[in-house]
Amino acid sequence: MERMHMPLIDLFGHRARRSCYLILAVLLARLAFPQNAPTSDTLWNSHIEPLLKEHCAECHNPAKSKSGLDLSSFQSILRGGERGAAVIPGRPNESNLYKFLSSDSDPHMPPAKRAPLGEEEAGLIKKWIQDLPEANAAGIASNHSSTNSSGKVTIPRLGWKPRRNMPASSAVDHFLELAWKLDKIKPARRADDGAFVRRAYLDIIGRIPTAKQAGSFVKDRAKDKRTRLIDALLASDEYATHMREIFDPVLMSRRGPEWEDKRANQRWFAFLDDAFRRNRPWNEVIRELIVARPVRPEDRGALWYLYERQNSAQAVAEALAPVIFGVQVKCAQCHDHMVAREIKQAHYWGMVAAFNRSKNVETTNGPGVAESAVGGFASFANLKKESQPALLTFFNGRKVDEAWPAAGEKETDSAERYIVPPPKGKEKPQQPAVPKFSRREAFAEAVTRDNPLLARAMVNRIWAMLFGRGIVHPVDLMDSKHPPSQPELLDWLAHDFEGSGYDVKRLLRALCNTKAYQLAPGCGKPASPGSFAGAIDKPLSGEQLFRSLLVATGNQPDAEGKIAGQDEKQARRAFVAQFPDLFPIEYNATLYQAMFLANSSWLEQVLAPRAGNLSERLLTVREESDRVREAFANVFGREPDPEELQECAGYLAGHSPEAGVKHLLWAMLSSAEFQLNH
Repeated sequence: MERMHMPLIDLFGHRARRSCYLILAVLLARLAFPQNAPTSDTLWNSHIEPLLKEHCAECHNPAKSKSGLDLSSFQSILRGGERGAAVIPGRPNESNLYKFLSSDSDPHMPPAKRAPLGEEEAGLIKKWIQDLPEANAAGIASNHSSTNSSGKVTIPRLGWKPRRNMPASSAVDHFLELAWKLDKIKPARRADDGAFVRRAYLDIIGRIPTAKQAGSFVKDRAKDKRTRLIDALLASDEYATHMREIFDPVLMSRRGPEWEDKRANQRWFAFLDDAFRRNRPWNEVIRELIVARPVRPEDRGALWYLYERQNSAQAVAEALAPVIFGVQVKCAQCHDHMVAREIKQAHYWGMVAAFNRSKNVETTNGPGVAESAVGGFASFANLKKESQPALLTFFNGRKVDEAWPAAGEKETDSAERYIVPPPKGKEKPQQPAVPKFSRREAFAEAVTRDNPLLARAMVNRIWAMLFGRGIVHPVDLMDSKHPPSQPELLDWLAHDFEGSGYDVKRLLRALCNTKAYQLAPGCGKPASPGSFAGAIDKPLSGEQLFRSLLVATGNQPDAEGKIAGQDEKQARRAFVAQFPDLFPIEYNATLYQAMFLANSSWLEQVLAPRAGNLSERLLTVREESDRVREAFANVFGREPDPEELQECAGYLAGHSPEAGVKHLLWAMLSSAEFQLNH
C-alpha cells in the first residue's frame, strides 16, 4: 500500500489534513496533559504531608478512615470527618487536627500507645493551618464528602445531597454543575445527534453505527430518543460481547493468541458473556472468581481466573487488588508502600495467604482448583529483616481470625476437615477438595460484602470507560497519592451502586443519560480533564477499531468465516496486537500502529471493491461530490464541510475511480477522527 501515501499531501484541506496525517500526528502530539499539583504550599509538601503519613495514615486513610476522617491527602483533610472540620483555615486553635494534639484533649491524637508529636512537629501543623488561605481551602473542599470503611457517606460541605428517588443521572449532573459553578467553568455545548449516536454505539456495544442506523437516529424527532437508544444498546447481544472484551484484559491481562484460545476452550469467555448478558451483580461475579467452585454449568469458566495463574498466590493477589480495592499492591511485597503509606506489606501477604492453600487439579470433569484444610502458615520479612506472620488481614480493614498451630506443633490432615475430601491415592478426583474452613470463601466474604472499595473501584472504571478517564486517574491507583477530582460524586456513585445491588447496567444507563456524558469536546474555560466539562477524546481499543472498520467499509465474513481472504479471528488479533491498550494513562499512539495501517496487505484487500462493500458502492456513484458524502456518512457518520467536500472531490476527479476511492477511504480510516471516540 505504499503507493497510497503520497497523494495524501493533496487530498485534504487544512482542517481535515491535520486529522489524516496519522504518522506525523501520532509522533508529534505526544505531550501529556499537565497534572494539577495538590497544593502550592511548600510547607505541606515538605513537612505536613510526610508527618501525617508517618503518624496518622494507618488509621485515617481511604480504606479505614477512622471517625470518617481521611488524613492521606489535602482534599480529604479539608472534607473533615464525623467530628466536623479537621481544619479551619487561619484558625488552628479551632481546628481538630491541631486541637487533638494537646495532651489534655479528648480524644488525644495519636492514641496513647503511639508516641505523641513533638512540640516542633505540632508547631508546624499550627503554622500550616494559620497560613492556609481560606479561599484555597474552600475551593478544594466545598463540594466533597467522604466514604468511611462501613460505606457511610458523610453530608457534603455544601449541604446538598440527592433527594430521595432522584434519578441517578440528575444527581451526577448536579454534583458536576456545582463543581463547575465553583470553578467558574462553562461546560461545552451538547453534542449533536450524529456525535452522540457514534459515541453511544462505541461505548456500549463496541462499534460505530452503520450509516443507516446513524441516519435513522438523526432523523428521529422523539424527545426521548437518546434514552431509548441507550436502553436498546444495553439490551443487545453485542453489549455482552463488548463488556467481555473490556473486562477480559482488565481481569486477566492480554497474553496473546495461545491464551485467548485456552480461555475460549475453558469457557472463561462464556462465563463473562453470560454474566454481562444476565446483568449479574458485580460482587457476585467477583465472588465466583475468588471461590472458584461453580455450581451451575454456565459458571464453570469462572474457575479459570485462578487456574490460569498456575498456583501463584502472589499473581492472584496482584491481579485482584485493583479490582476489589482499586489499588496496586505490587510495591508492598517487600515493604509498606513508600508513597501510599496506607498500603501495608501485611495487606499484600494477607491476600497471598488467602490463596496459598489452593492448587490446580485435574478432575474427571476437567480443570479445578482444590483447597487444603491445613498448611499455608507463612511469614514475611520487611526490609529490616523482621519476620511477621502472614495473617488474613486486608486493605479494606477486614480481618479473618484463624488459629495458628503452636510452635513445633505438626498439623495433621484428615477427611473430617473437608466437605469434599481430597482423593486418598493418585486417582483423579471427581471434584476438587473443599475444606470446611475455606480461606478463599472467607476472603470472598470480606471483600464482596460491606466493602465499599469494591463499588468505588468498579464505578471509577465504568466512568473511565465512558468519560475517557476515571474520577481517580489512573483507574487502578485509587490511593492517597491520587485523590479523586470529584470526591463527593465518587462517594455518592459508589454508595448508589452498592445500594442498587451492584447493578452494572443500571450504572451504565445512568451515566449515559447524564448531560455530562452527552457534552461535545471543549468548554468555555480551559479546565482540567478531571472537571469533565467537555468530552475527552478516547482511543478505540483494538476490538473496537477492527469492528468499526468492518462496519464502515461494509465488509462481513463470508460463509467460511473469512474477510478479504483472511480468517476473521486472525484479522481481529492483528488489530488487538497493535492497539492493545485499555484505560491508558494518556493517549499513546505509536509508530508501529501507523506502519501497520499503512502497510497491511489485508487492509488493502478490505478497501478493494468487493460484492456489497463500500468501495464497490462508491464506484457506482457518478458524481465525485456524492461519493465523498457517501464515504463520510459511512466512515465518520457526518456530512463533509465545504472545504473537505471540495478537496476530496477534487482528489477523486484527478485519479482513476478505484485508486481514488481506495486512497480516500484509507486516509479517513487512518485518521484520528476515526480512531478516537469524541
